[in-house]
Amino acid sequence: MAEVLKISEMMLKIKSELREVLGKEKVIEAAYICRLPYLRCILRETLRLHPPLPFLVPCQIAEETEVNGYIIPKNYQVLVNAWAIGRDPVSWENPQSFQSERFLDSEVL
Repeated sequence: MAEVLKISEMMLKIKSELREVLGKEKVIEAAYICRLPYLRCILRETLRLHPPLPFLVPCQIAEETEVNGYIIPKNYQVLVNAWAIGRDPVSWENPQSFQSERFLDSEVL
């Protein structure tokens, strides 16, 4: 919410979407989520910029694999840095800014 509060245009868009879909109802139910695309974009952007866990749950490699020129042996445990991935300038344009619109055309989630 803090990120949305900082950007007044975003707040107006999400309020408008919520009013349009919910009408006079005040409770969002799971059935409404598919009809709230802008809210889903905000959720995606929030999770990109502020992941609940900076490192994902450790996983064990099932078979030897190569990632970016590094060989990872079978049975090694790896940690994925979700925080760094969400701020990677190679993967994201303006990675430090909160821009929910970057997910408008996304099919994920």
